[in-house]
Amino acid sequence: MKKQQFVTVLAVLGLFACMVLAVHQRWRFPLVNAGVNTVLLPVNAVVRQFSDAVASFRDSQRLNATLQEENRQLKKELDNLRSAEYRLKLLETENKELQAMAGYKQQRAELTLLPARVIGVSLGDLHEFFFLDKGSADGVRPDMVVTTSEGVAGVVDQVYRHYARFMLISASQSRMGVKVLRRESRAVGVLTGLGPNRSLLQAEYFGRDDDVRPGDMLVTSGIGGKYPSGLCIGTVSSVEADVTGLQKLAQIEPAADLAHPDRVFIILQEDVKRRIEKEIKEEAGEAKP
Repeated sequence: MKKQQFVTVLAVLGLFACMVLAVHQRWRFPLVNAGVNTVLLPVNAVVRQFSDAVASFRDSQRLNATLQEENRQLKKELDNLRSAEYRLKLLETENKELQAMAGYKQQRAELTLLPARVIGVSLGDLHEFFFLDKGSADGVRPDMVVTTSEGVAGVVDQVYRHYARFMLISASQSRMGVKVLRRESRAVGVLTGLGPNRSLLQAEYFGRDDDVRPGDMLVTSGIGGKYPSGLCIGTVSSVEADVTGLQKLAQIEPAADLAHPDRVFIILQEDVKRRIEKEIKEEAGEAKP
C-alpha cells in the first residue's frame, strides 16, 4: 500500500515537473503541452478577462474622478467669470450714473446740490415715498426738491437727523407748478401725480388757447418761489380738453426713473441771481440769427 502511495506521489510530482518545464518551454512534450494548454488556457482567459475588467474599472474610476475635478474647476472658473462680468457691468452702470451726475452739477452751477442715495421705500404708501441717506444734519429741510441727472424725482416731506423721506412727483398728493419750455409757448400749468401709475404724469390748468403740443418739454415754473425754476419734469405725450372744454390736460412722460430711484441730488439752495443771468444769456443766444 505504501509502495502504491509512493508511486502515485512520485508520478504526480513528475507530471507537475513536466508541466512546469512545458509551461516555461524548456522541455518539449507534445502530449503534456497539449494537456497543459487544454487545462490552463481557459483558466488563463478567465484570469485575463477578470484582470482586464479590474484594470478597466480602475481606469474608469480615475477618469471619472479626473472629469469631476475638471468639471468642478470649469464651474468655478465660469462662476468667477460671471461674477467678474456682473461686477464690471455694475461698475460701468455706476460710472455712467456718476458721470451724468457730474455733468448735471456743472450745468446747474446756480444750484447747491447735495448727493444722496435712496436707502428704502416707505411701506404702506403705495411706494409713493422713499427714504434718503441724508437728513437735517446735512442741511436737508422739508419742501426741498429731489432730482436725478435726468429730471425731478420728488420733494422732501419729512426730515430726521440722518435721513429724510421724499414724495415722488407721481404721488397722488403731489402738486408742482410747470411751464412749457418752448419759447413760443411758455404756457403754465400744474403737475399732478396719478398715484401708483408712475409711467405717466398729468399737467392740468392749461388754458383752452394755450399752445401745448406733444413733444413739448415741461420744466418747473418757479412761480411762488417754493421750487427752483427750469428743472426738467418730462415730455408731453398727448394733449386733450377737459370735460368742460375750457382747459387742456396734458399727459407727461417723466424724465426721471420714478420706479427705481437710486442716486439723486437734494437741491439745498438756488442762486436766483445767477439763474436769471443764465436765462438772459440763453435767451440772447436764441435771439441771435
